[in-house]
This record gives sequence, C-alpha cells and structure tokens, in this order.
Amino acid sequence: MEETKPVKTGAGESLSQQQVASIAGGDGTCTTTTTSAGTGGVTTTITGTDPGTALTSIYEGFVDVTSHIIERLVNTAK
Repeated sequence: MEETKPVKTGAGESLSQQQVASIAGGDGTCTTTTTSAGTGGVTTTITGTDPGTALTSIYEGFVDVTSHIIERLVNTAK
C-alpha cells in the first residue's frame, strides 16, 4: 500500500516575484560565452545574450571543420 503524505500549507499557490528570484538566483539576464577552436588553430569566442546564437555558431564551426577535412582528404586522394 502507498502511504498518503499530508500536503504542506500553501502548496500549489503562485509564487511572488521575490520568491521566484530567491529560488532562481541571478538577476534574470543570461550571457553565453563559447570558445571553440577552428581550423588552423584559430580560436573563436562568441559572446551574446542568446544561447541559440551560440549554438548556431558552434554548428557552423563544425560544418566548416568538416568541410575542411573533406577537402583535405579529396586533395590527398588525387
């Protein structure tokens, strides 16, 4: 059988802004800094307030590196 635990007072009520800030921490802003090594030892740093922009830049970096590797392999095979 499953035990039934008593529900705490105030459970399910909305939180105030002060309670949310206390739980979440921080000031409500988000800054993302990503450093990735590109081809030829070039390092790129991406700083912005949008994590999506950082992820897009990382993806584009992977595409560039993959293209570089494929080009090197094709030139070697000639």
